Amino acid sequence: MLRAIATIFLIFFCSFAASAADNPIAGTWNCVSKSETGVEVAWTLVVTSEAGKLSGTLTLVQSGDKLDILEPVLTGHTFTFKIQINPQEIVVLIGNIEGSKLEGTFKGKDSGTGPFKGTRQD
Repeated sequence: MLRAIATIFLIFFCSFAASAADNPIAGTWNCVSKSETGVEVAWTLVVTSEAGKLSGTLTLVQSGDKLDILEPVLTGHTFTFKIQINPQEIVVLIGNIEGSKLEGTFKGKDSGTGPFKGTRQD
């Protein structure tokens, strides 16, 4: 029985690892963005890939507020997604993946524009 459980766990872990390896954005990223006025905001991005479909959340470190990512798309090593800050404000984020680093920009009507950087945690 223990061997069967270990085998199932190993198969599950290997298929999850293979899935993450096939998709360079899947995983947890510790990120920080910087506004035009110099204000830095730390956030955690968690992206999952299930049957080729991306989804995920962005969690603000200071407040713990969690936002679903909208319209996530990975094209090559460029990851694009949106977050809805409030009913009137949608921010677009575009980042490039290079190994365990994610760098890009954000843009929103009220949020302005600025850079962000992230480091893969898993």
